[in-house]
This record gives sequence, structure tokens and C-alpha cells, in this order.
Amino acid sequence: MQTKNIHWPSVLILAVLGMSAAFVFLIALGLGINSIYGLFTNGADPAGGMISSFAFGLMFIILVICLWFILQKAMGRAQADHSFKFPFAAWQVAAAIGIVSVSAGVGGAAAFAEIAWLNWILLPALTVLVIAPPIWIVFGLGTHGIELGPRWRFFSALGLGMTIGPLIMIVLEMISLLGVVIIGMLLIAVQKPELLREIIDLSQSLQIESDPQVIINTLAPYITSPAVIAAALGYIALLVPMIEELIKPLAVWIFARKMASPAQGFAMGMLSGAAFALVESLNASGDGSVSWPVIVSVRAGTSLLHITASGLVGWGIVSAFREKRTARFFAAYFCAVAIHGIWNACAVGMGISTIGQLIGKTGWVFNIIPAAICGMSVLAVGMFAVLIVSNRKLRNAGIIPQIESNNEEGVKQTS
Repeated sequence: MQTKNIHWPSVLILAVLGMSAAFVFLIALGLGINSIYGLFTNGADPAGGMISSFAFGLMFIILVICLWFILQKAMGRAQADHSFKFPFAAWQVAAAIGIVSVSAGVGGAAAFAEIAWLNWILLPALTVLVIAPPIWIVFGLGTHGIELGPRWRFFSALGLGMTIGPLIMIVLEMISLLGVVIIGMLLIAVQKPELLREIIDLSQSLQIESDPQVIINTLAPYITSPAVIAAALGYIALLVPMIEELIKPLAVWIFARKMASPAQGFAMGMLSGAAFALVESLNASGDGSVSWPVIVSVRAGTSLLHITASGLVGWGIVSAFREKRTARFFAAYFCAVAIHGIWNACAVGMGISTIGQLIGKTGWVFNIIPAAICGMSVLAVGMFAVLIVSNRKLRNAGIIPQIESNNEEGVKQTS
């Protein structure tokens, strides 16, 4: 049955995602052509280019699916408002473990063989098979039994989480980074003008230097200074999580007043986190070298982080809008920022230890990396526990209002 009124939210989202899909398709096509050219001309890492092309190609396919369901709403089709049920079952956990294990093993063997054409053929598809199943399982476990709302809203959230959300985050992070750099340079200019001049001279000399080891040795005293490390930690472990956890559940902000309960906000927040995790993980895995197995394996933990943190914030947003519990939102938001920040701090620590190894400070590796690995492992276990416990509590909480609503309807009909 069609309606006469135009549903402007679906029309606007349809237009935005339509332009996004066209842009993503062009990127996938360009990367694919460049990768083919690199394969036949012995270019640098053609497999990495094809992995990126596959990533954008998968994004395009998902966006087309989203557009179909949103188009149904824009056309006034009744099925667009049917409740969406995520197709998750327990057997998928074992299947996902098998798919990821086999894909990682085959891809790792191909990467270590370092045969360009073999990596170009195998790694793009294997990257998707390693990255996507864990996201599917984590989202399925976290939303099992929770009402997800109308189909068109579900796919709107998925599409926005893959396109507009990440775009806004990138812009804000670049602006904040520029602000940090400007403030840092101003402080140096005021307090240590001679150091500022030294940095300017250094930047000019590095422009004509091509030896990576010389560049690392030259920058080492600056990179490893406590002030620089503190600034890097402040940006990556504080500013970035604050921006990302606020913007990631973009669709929850948009539809907060329409969602039935905080449980639905939790589920849609998880969806936004899953969409962002898929885009980030696939694009961060565009490396066809021997590092491929490590890169794709690490992304699984990052996906759990984004899904869990965004679920908490989504729960807080809907609680604030529907139940006027603003304090719950701030508690959920800062909890998500803390989890994300600690995870990023561990990642920064591992990066710093790697730099230390390159400049001869091997003690950093033994002091920092074990602590960082333990910290990330504890966080991963904790986030998974939060996901499962939150699902059970929210799912049970959602049953009571539904029973009460059904009873009220029965009383009205009897009257």
C-alpha cells in the first residue's frame, strides 16, 4: 500500500547514499585498474591495491542493498516498515571460526611465498573472509533477541555508518590534529625559539633525503622525546576516541526519538560500530606483503572494540532521548571513550617500541610490548563479556514492556 505523503528522511538518506555509492564505485574501479597495471609492470604491491579495490567494491555492494530497502520506504511500500531480524544462529560461530582459520592460513602461506600474481589473486578475497565473519558474529551475539526496528531504518544506519559517519570523523580528526600541531608550534616558538628554527632546518634537509634509516636516525631524538610521546598519546588516546565515539553512532542520533527502547539504541549503535569497523578494517588491510597475516588478525580485536563501544553509546543516546536519563548517556560515552583510549594507548606503545628497536633501544620492545599485549587481551575479554551481559540484560528488559503493552491492548479490546 502506497502513501501519498513524501517521506523526506528516506528521500534525503537515499540521495546521500546514492552519491556515496557512486563515489565508492569509482574509487574501487580506479584502484582495480591501477592494481592490474602494477601487476603487469612490476609495480609496488599490486596485491595491496587489489585488496583496497575489493574493500571498496564490497562497500559498493552493501550500499546498493541499503539503497534498495530505503527506496522501498521512499516509494511508500509497506514492507519497508517490517521489522528486520538479523539472520544469526549459533552454528555460524563455528563456521566463522573455520572460515577465518582456513583463510588466514592460506593467505599467510601465500604472503610468505611472496609470489606477486598469487597474492594478487588470493589475498583480496581472503582479506574479506578474515575480516567480515568476526564482525558478523560479534554483531549477531550482541543483538540476538533485541528488536532492530524497521528494515529501512536498519539499512539507513548501516549505510550512514559506512559513509557519512567516517567522513565526518576524518574531517574532525584532521582539524583537531592541525590544532594540536599549531598549538605545539606556538608553544615552541614562545618557549624555545631556537628549537623551532632547528625543526624548520631539519624539515628542509629531510626533503632531499631518501634513505629511510638516515631519516629515522635523524628524527629519533625528536620522536622519542617525552613531550612528543605525550602529545601523540593525548591525540590518539583521548581526542580521537572522543570524536569517534560521539560520531560513530550517527544514525542513533538521527533516529533516537523513533527508537522503541534503549535496547534498540544499543543494537543500532552496534550496527554503526560494525559498519565503521568493516570499512576501517578492510581499508587498513590493503597490504600484500608478508605483514598481511598480522594486519588482518589485529583488525578482529579492533572490530570488537568499535562494535561494543558504539553499542554502549547508542544505549546512552536513546536513554537520554526516550527516558530523559542524560547522566546515563555521559556515563556510557565516557566509558566507551576510556575503553577506546586504553586500546589506542596500547597500540601507540607497540608503535613506539618498534621505533625504539630501529634506533637501537631494544629495551623498549621487552618493556612495552608485553604490557601492551596483555592490556589489549584483557580489554578484548572484558569487551566481549560486556557485550554478552549487556545483551542478556537489555533483551530481558525488553520483554517486560512488550508484555505490558500486549496486556494493555487486550484490556482495551475487552472494554
